[in-house]
Amino acid sequence: MGYRIVISDDEPIIRLDLAQMLENLGMEVVGEAADGFDAVECCRALKPDLVLMDISMPFFDGMKATRTLLEEKLAKAVLIVSAFSEPELVRRAAELGVGAYLVKPIEERNLLPAIEVSLAQYRRQQKLEEKLAKADETLRDRAVIDRAKLVIAKENQVTEAEAYRLLQKMAMDKRRPMGVLAQSILEQNEQRSQVNRAKRELMERRGLSEKAAFRAIQNAAEKQNVTVAEAAGTILEGGKTP
Repeated sequence: MGYRIVISDDEPIIRLDLAQMLENLGMEVVGEAADGFDAVECCRALKPDLVLMDISMPFFDGMKATRTLLEEKLAKAVLIVSAFSEPELVRRAAELGVGAYLVKPIEERNLLPAIEVSLAQYRRQQKLEEKLAKADETLRDRAVIDRAKLVIAKENQVTEAEAYRLLQKMAMDKRRPMGVLAQSILEQNEQRSQVNRAKRELMERRGLSEKAAFRAIQNAAEKQNVTVAEAAGTILEGGKTP
């Protein structure tokens, strides 16, 4: 167990009592703060597992400090310990996402369950965020794969189903995720398109043949020490060619 905990309360005797309870429970008190501002700075430096936060403190109250801690992810969870139990305060604390709300005086037997519930809630939230992030990544990959599939189908004059199978085979051969390979194909396609647009512009602007226009882009790339695609981009933006 042995969670790392910061205690924030403007009463030194309460901080002392809470620290003793936590140590009896096998916790590590890594920091103490007498107001919300110091609590935030302490957590920025220490990144504790949990903060025991009083509400009524000078300068920067516990609610404001809690909002900052949770929004900036400076602690895994915040457990409110307050002498006030008004429904409005409890509602505000719940909206901020605190793990639990205990009313003073705190009894040691109530502290451990509140800590465990707070951190279990944090772990559930982390798993949910990971699932959502994975789902977002999957959707992005599907969109990229669909676009790359169209590029492959057009270049190879095959159906979309055949293009998808070609993409699968390339991914297996290169041992790369399909989404990563598809993104690379799209980037290469965009670079080729950019070079072709720059060629057409030079052909129209300077009356060059396609071969001479491409050579002009190559010369610009060598002179600028950039890729051919980057040189083409400079030409399209109105830059000069050698």
